[in-house]
Amino acid sequence: MDLSDLFIIFIFVLIGILLWQNAGLRERALSLAAQHCRTQEVQLLDESIALMGIGFYRDKRGNVSLSRRYEFEFTSTGEQRYKGRLRLSGRRLIEASLDPHRMTEGHEAAAQAPPKHNRDRSHLRGL
Repeated sequence: MDLSDLFIIFIFVLIGILLWQNAGLRERALSLAAQHCRTQEVQLLDESIALMGIGFYRDKRGNVSLSRRYEFEFTSTGEQRYKGRLRLSGRRLIEASLDPHRMTEGHEAAAQAPPKHNRDRSHLRGL
């Protein structure tokens, strides 16, 4: 076995590691998309997410890192599909956004109602 054979084996191993790591990041992105949809009271469709691109991202401190952009579809009424987007840097969520969408009647009433404040703090006594 000479050096060129070792180099070829190294390349194949490196490609395998990158594919395995990418699959893990895709699962993380899908989990974050589902969580974001739950908090926004919309439904993630097809339980799928698509990698739209890989690029560089500069954070608030000026550090540059590799980021992945994902896209998914959701519905708020069950009738129409809308797009949502995530950007991850490694396993960390940088941003999540949803296209403007129609809100259901129950959701509209909750958005217009004043926030309720629970002044009962009895649940905190055990802490």
